[in-house]
Amino acid sequence: MNFMDEQCFPIHRFGRRLGTRLEGTAACQHLLEALQRLGQPGRLIVSLEHVEVLSGSFADEAIGIPYGRLAAGEYGDRFMLLRSPSLDLADDLAHKLDRRRLAMLCLLGDGWEVLGQLPPPMRETLALVIEQGRTTAKRLAQGLGIRHNACLHRVSRLAALRLIRREAVGVAGPHPSYRLFSLL
Repeated sequence: MNFMDEQCFPIHRFGRRLGTRLEGTAACQHLLEALQRLGQPGRLIVSLEHVEVLSGSFADEAIGIPYGRLAAGEYGDRFMLLRSPSLDLADDLAHKLDRRRLAMLCLLGDGWEVLGQLPPPMRETLALVIEQGRTTAKRLAQGLGIRHNACLHRVSRLAALRLIRREAVGVAGPHPSYRLFSLL
């Protein structure tokens, strides 16, 4: 998926050791402003490069809260991903997202992982969307070997969590028809 707009948000500009909720509040405001300036469709990549410590308090305030607002639909056709040099560095954020019942894509070198709460069937569906890059719910259901209704439910949840981009293209029979895009 080629996004019309993509920005990188280097969180290390707030320090290499990010620990307090108060520090996170300042970073949160800057991150929300960056989301607002982003074109649509747009992708904001929050980078943990050059960060030594990321506490749960800072991560929740600076990243978890804005991501929750994004998932609630406040920022339109915009998406946020995390880039981290290691999964360990993002571990506290993963726990905070899990408590909020959110999930976020984390870029790790050439791979990716999901931080937060996402059951195995949803992970399987997400992996197939990422592998295909661009697909439809019908093709996805065939690839997963599941009914179209079940696939639509999974796709709806992945789109609500801001893990994929979903674009309505009409109605095919009793079901809406969607184009699905990977965020990677």
